[in-house]
Amino acid sequence: MKRLICLLAVLILLPLSATAEELPAQLTLAPGESRVFALPFQGYWESDAPEVANAKGDTITAYEEGYAVLALIGADGEELSVEIEVAPKQDEVPALIRRAIDIGIQEWTEAAGRTFPRSDSNKPHRDNKYTKWWGWDCGWCGAFANYCLDTAGVPLEPTDTYKKLKPVGSGEPHGVREAAVQKLDTGYTNMERVTQTEPRPGYLVIYGYRDHKESSAYPYAHVGLVTDVQDLGEGKFLISTVEGNLSSRIKRFTYVYDSNIPANKAKPNAKTNLNMFDAPDDVTRVPDIQYTPHQNYWYVTEFCMTWY
Repeated sequence: MKRLICLLAVLILLPLSATAEELPAQLTLAPGESRVFALPFQGYWESDAPEVANAKGDTITAYEEGYAVLALIGADGEELSVEIEVAPKQDEVPALIRRAIDIGIQEWTEAAGRTFPRSDSNKPHRDNKYTKWWGWDCGWCGAFANYCLDTAGVPLEPTDTYKKLKPVGSGEPHGVREAAVQKLDTGYTNMERVTQTEPRPGYLVIYGYRDHKESSAYPYAHVGLVTDVQDLGEGKFLISTVEGNLSSRIKRFTYVYDSNIPANKAKPNAKTNLNMFDAPDDVTRVPDIQYTPHQNYWYVTEFCMTWY
């Protein structure tokens, strides 16, 4: 009976040790990251730069950027060294998407708050480079966002194919060449590239609008380009954007989005809970960026995933 109990104990412990990584000679971690390893022997740790990285038991933890050598010292004189490099994680945002974000911010910088007139029959496109890129007059928020993607080299599905699009199998940069907000929504939905819970830099954000009487709502009022996302925890995110055609200008916004309050996209005439809030006071202030939502009755409908 005792042998059976011991055997069961061994079987229970085996999967735990099998899942732990072997301790490497060299290791790269990001600040704040911890990793658990299977140790070749028991002992205590010493670090030549404990402010950079240190270890306790089977766990190595990185603290700040730099280099450290950790030594595992056993009771019988065994010693094993691990070289640790602590460096920021590489940017997960694809280069094409990061380029599109940079273009959007540069367009905002160069515009310097000036208005962009819409075209008319006598002066087509006038000084509006975004309706000119699109090819005809339009509410140019979608044209602005897609101008940034297209100029960066992000592949875009052809215009007027949005109803026939199929799911895209990979998460590579990809988009839909449309200016109308609802067409963009349809195209990305057909490609299975929409989310309300996982915003990322480079995504398109679609906004809806609810009237002040809370009697009706329209979920496709406006679209912008997300430039930065900070996860605040508990389903809340600090979102920064660059957006065209707001009072005929290019503007930037920072606000808190609460994904726990989803928009009622399926019923545009039903009440819709607002899910955009003022940015916290401790956000670093950048000149000329507006830190409040567009106005009291706007909400985030969803995000179009230009990559994942």
